[in-house]
This record gives sequence, structure tokens and C-alpha cells, in this order.
Amino acid sequence: MAVVSSEKTKELTRAQFIKLSGIVYRESGIVLNEKKYNLLMARLVRRMRKTKISSVSDYIRLLSDNNDEFNEFIDEVTTNHTFFFRENQHIEFLVNTLDNNKPLKIWCAASSSGEEAFSIAVQLLEYSFKFSIFASDISDTMLKKCRKAVYPVQRVKNVPRSILYKYFQKGKNRWKNYVRVKPEVRQHVQFAKYNLLSDKPFDTYDIIFCRNVMIYFDLRTRKNVVNALCRSLNPGGYFFTGLSENIHGLEHGLKTVLPGGYRKP
Repeated sequence: MAVVSSEKTKELTRAQFIKLSGIVYRESGIVLNEKKYNLLMARLVRRMRKTKISSVSDYIRLLSDNNDEFNEFIDEVTTNHTFFFRENQHIEFLVNTLDNNKPLKIWCAASSSGEEAFSIAVQLLEYSFKFSIFASDISDTMLKKCRKAVYPVQRVKNVPRSILYKYFQKGKNRWKNYVRVKPEVRQHVQFAKYNLLSDKPFDTYDIIFCRNVMIYFDLRTRKNVVNALCRSLNPGGYFFTGLSENIHGLEHGLKTVLPGGYRKP
């Protein structure tokens, strides 16, 4: 890891990198190893520009004194790109397997900017399911985007045209390159802030999605998160992780039903 100590270049010293990556780990469980130096540096520089601070050490002191900026920094570092109908085989499995006469309670436990929750909702509506979705994330910035439900058109490129026309509104004028999820879809999804590391589940669910976030966790954190989520999963319920994630070797008691898909006995 190449580091430069000059404050003028806004580069991180090794000690500063260790301190900031430690803050991120304690708050979010995300591991930033030395390969993530450039990522952390880029996100840090954006926050320093916003706060008009030119010294890394001064910015680190601000994080200690200003809770709002602390939250902004965590948002900046933990935000990840997503899109509609990502790894959609999990949702296809559900609509082809479950009885649409039985009401479903669903938790999207790392909802990012909302594409996953709304992808689930439009497909369940299309197949006449009765359901409610609780979608949570650690980022206040992402939750604001979720509630606005406005997305660039490239995010919906995988959505079938019939569903796109039925459940999304196309923007006009300055919003012509955006779409918005229709109110009849949004009413089924509740968004709230939730920290997978420190908050306690307050309900149980028939289906839990926690996809493409555990790849950033170390083994101990994955174990704690999976165990907590499994306690909130009803017997016979389904748990989904990202296709690139692996919970084998963890003592969760779930049965594999498809890649990234598990069922609680």
C-alpha cells in the first residue's frame, strides 16, 4: 500500500488508513484491507471537499466531534452499486414455489437504494401475491433515495417491458432519463434504518434477503449476522444471499435449495 504523508496532497498515512478502516469496521462490519486503500481515499476526498477540510487529520477529528458528518462518512464508504432484477433467479424461484394465497412478510436486510425491494414487489404483484416488505439499510442517504423511488433508466434495463410500463412512471422534461416506482408498488414497502451489527430484529419473517453485503464481512461478522437473521426467520422460511457469497461452514441449520438460497427446517 503506497501512502504519502503530506497533508497538502490529502493522502492517507498508514496510521490514518488503519484508524479510518477500523471506524468503518466497527460501525458497519465492512472490512477494508490494504487493497481498498484507493477506494477509501476516493471516498474520503469527496467528504473532505464537501466539508472544505484540507487536512486528513483535521477531518478525522471532525468525525469524532460531529455525529452528522460521521454518518455521512459511513454512508460514503458503504454505498454500493445495484440495479433492478439483479440475481433475479431467487425471486423467480419464490413466485414459482410459493402459494400466492398465503400472505408473506419479507425483509430486505441490506436494501441499498431500494432496487431489490421494489424488484421483489413488482414481481409479487404481477403474480397476485399478498405481502409486505420491510427494507432496511445502514445509510441515511440510501434510505432517502429509497423513499423517493426515482432511478436512472439504465437501472431498469433488465426489467421486462410489460412490467416496466405497468409499475413504473417515465419521467418528463428534465426527468426524461429517469423512472419512478408507482405508488401502488411503494405502498407495500416500508424503509427504515438498521445496523446489521448492533440492532436487534424486532419481528419474524417468512423470507429474508441479505444479498451482496456479506462479501465485505469477515468470518466472525458473517456468523453473527447470519445467526441473528436466522433467528428472525420463521420455520419453513427462505433465506437468500448473493450468488458470490458463501455461508457454508457457518452453523445456521439451513438447507440449501438453490445457489444462494436456503430454507429453515
